[in-house]
Amino acid sequence: MKKMLLFLAAGAAAYAQSSSFQQNGWVRFSDWTAVPHPSDPIQAQTGPVLGKPFSGTEVRQTVQVLSDGTTVKHSDTSTFYRDSQGRMRSESPTQALIYDPVAGFTLTIDRQRKTYQKGFLFGPSPTVSIAVVGNRTSVSSNSTKGNMSEPASKLAADSVPSVTESLPAQIVNGILAKGSRITSTIPAGTFGNDRDVKIVSERWYSDDLQVLLKSSNADPRFGTTTYELTNILQAPPDPTLFQAPLDYMPQSGWQTFHSVPKK
Repeated sequence: MKKMLLFLAAGAAAYAQSSSFQQNGWVRFSDWTAVPHPSDPIQAQTGPVLGKPFSGTEVRQTVQVLSDGTTVKHSDTSTFYRDSQGRMRSESPTQALIYDPVAGFTLTIDRQRKTYQKGFLFGPSPTVSIAVVGNRTSVSSNSTKGNMSEPASKLAADSVPSVTESLPAQIVNGILAKGSRITSTIPAGTFGNDRDVKIVSERWYSDDLQVLLKSSNADPRFGTTTYELTNILQAPPDPTLFQAPLDYMPQSGWQTFHSVPKK
């Protein structure tokens, strides 16, 4: 099966040709200029998931120690909402991203300019992950729902020898979670390294609530990135959160269409 990917905008070709952003299915990026670590895709919630509404705070952090001992830290906080019908919203103080599989559209909202862009979905609703980090937004599709509980650094695991292990279940922020760890080894001499380089990724996922609760990726080349879902409230969010505010204006620009897959 193949999926068609259509972009309508002057700058769309540049996004489509960027190998850094190639993923399964359709992809839409808005001002996503970099990813923290090539071996660790941006961690995000995935849906649609029906009948399990909640909201929570997403905390992403990167810590890198330079060769002279200098420690560089960066963190971003966003808020995530999901309703009983599978709608999702992620927002920062400046941006918001809505995925609505029921009405068949996505909304990218500029909360500072009070504008929004709308993208339409055609055909079956794909399984997608959405993220808002600062003033950057991302919508990416996954090939199967099984990807929802895969370890964090699948890209690294696919590229180099790795060992996967299950971790004992534990309570993470009040929710029972199953854990997994991937240890990937880049052999000595691969990129001029005089010894093996080990990348360790952990991921904690709730099968009951179907949410990613916590993940980490420790890569000696880039530092450590973490994701954590906190302040979890298992209750239906305000329905207006999944609509464009009435006082916001539509913004012209390119839209994404997800067509019916060819058989």
